[in-house]
Amino acid sequence: MSANVSGISKFLTLLLLLMISKSAFAFEETLPRYALIIGNANYSFSPLKNPVNDANDMATKLRSLRYKVTVALDQNPEQIRKSVKSFYQSIKENNAVSLFYYAGHAIQANNINYLIPVNANITSFERMTTQSLSINEVLQALRQSPGDQNIIILDACRNNPFEAKAGSKNKRAIVIEDKKLQQLSRGLAPVEAPTGTLIAYATEPGNAAADGKGSNGTYTSALLRHIGKSETAEALFKEVRKDVLEATDEKQTPWEHSSLIKKFYFMPPSNEEIPDIVSF
Repeated sequence: MSANVSGISKFLTLLLLLMISKSAFAFEETLPRYALIIGNANYSFSPLKNPVNDANDMATKLRSLRYKVTVALDQNPEQIRKSVKSFYQSIKENNAVSLFYYAGHAIQANNINYLIPVNANITSFERMTTQSLSINEVLQALRQSPGDQNIIILDACRNNPFEAKAGSKNKRAIVIEDKKLQQLSRGLAPVEAPTGTLIAYATEPGNAAADGKGSNGTYTSALLRHIGKSETAEALFKEVRKDVLEATDEKQTPWEHSSLIKKFYFMPPSNEEIPDIVSF
């Protein structure tokens, strides 16, 4: 009799653990997920070939992972600010996941990163700071959103688009004579992520990222290969880093700053291992 009771007790314990595991991941899989994907390529100065492809391919991948995706391509100064503000305002759930992805030109000045819109009349350093969207503005909009897990991905460290190049064949619609603008540092500055946020960069601070030989940037190409895997964000970005280092002969090292306080999965696992239980 006692053996039967013990067996039933163990069975009920196993059943309870299975139910807890299933409900935990059912919760994870039903979290509201939002993504804003921006690709800027059609610049009148220093145009890029891949950001629109990068944005469209990233949007397709994230839709397959059950994100509600907003795509914004070749955004001018007014449009890019409106897109970011509207995106974070659209998030109402306090358990929501938000993902902001940007591919295009960006520059740092005085340790502030600026995302460069298209069709911006940037002829001086001062106009660059007012016409462009600073990462501080993105973070301000993010902080006003109730979501508690946030990802920011910046494939945007290609070069200084305003740098004067002797003998360049690139025909600019804008003549830039501001030396301060021409001599800005390469790459982006490191930014500390607010609590519950991970910021991922295509390369380490102060370095430039490759636009890619194919239809995607080198970094986004690697990201697309891994983002559908059931790995934590930290593990996934390590795999991306390995791929990019190999593809660039170790000239480009993707970099992240994370203050996530929960495990984050782009693609949640379909199940979870159950703790060892004494067999009966």
